[in-house]
Amino acid sequence: MKTLDQGFMALLMERTAFPEEARQALLHSAQALEDAGQAPALLAALEAFYQDGFSTKNAQPAIEAMGEKASLSPYTVWMLFLMQGARQAKEDYAKRGVGEEIFWATFADLRYKAIECKENYNVWGTFVAFWYPIFFSCDIVKLGRLEYENRVYEGPAYEQGGFVLRPGDKVRSIHIPSSGEPFGKAARLESYKMAYDFFKGELAGGPLVCVCHSWLLYPAYKNILKPGSNIASFMEDFHIIEAESGEFGDAWRVFGPQHTLPAAELPEDTSMRRAFKQHLLAGGSTGEGLGVLLFDGERLL
Repeated sequence: MKTLDQGFMALLMERTAFPEEARQALLHSAQALEDAGQAPALLAALEAFYQDGFSTKNAQPAIEAMGEKASLSPYTVWMLFLMQGARQAKEDYAKRGVGEEIFWATFADLRYKAIECKENYNVWGTFVAFWYPIFFSCDIVKLGRLEYENRVYEGPAYEQGGFVLRPGDKVRSIHIPSSGEPFGKAARLESYKMAYDFFKGELAGGPLVCVCHSWLLYPAYKNILKPGSNIASFMEDFHIIEAESGEFGDAWRVFGPQHTLPAAELPEDTSMRRAFKQHLLAGGSTGEGLGVLLFDGERLL
């Protein structure tokens, strides 16, 4: 009978610094899945996942069925599924010339999401499995503080200092994982330099071109943050070319599991929470911004 590679799962959690509680809980859950006779089902779902272009939507029914039969949360089964699949991903990254240290740094994203899941739903797992196909297609790497995803640009044409960015051009989309690492200017510049060196062979002597579509780039937020705050400073790294108002879909990132409370009852235990709470109480808008970043290996352009 096919079984899960719990040894690799343990190695992954060790190399990516999962909390000890999470390691024990997830290995216990892996064994529960085994005991319920669901290991073959998980491995079959994983094989299908690789064959159909990493569709989490297609895998969802199997994940839910396994969770029900093993008395596990689907969020936990998703984490077991992704950790088991990372064994093949490790080989695929290596074939693309990505070193082992960068692979482990990249897949540490599983730890960040596991901690977020525990904080928001009190279970070790992940509630954002839809985020992970790019990890299995080897289209994202973490270099220093930031993650860089291979993307095709879909925004409006943009020109800066003679450089022109058009829809269809290849870019790197920047993501800011909740790793808890320093997010100041020095850490970001170090990451941009690492990315420039990593992608240098593809740049043909031109700048590293990055985009970021995030709530962190919504211009209205700059007015409520302290001058010099890391988020306000991050905004300044970009030329923000679009902004769209809408629901505060990322409220959980600011307020955690209490994000569903009425604005008047939201927590105020950090300066960011206080700022966003007051913004919401004052009827301030929420949304996202699209920014472009150009880096020549030494400085932002």
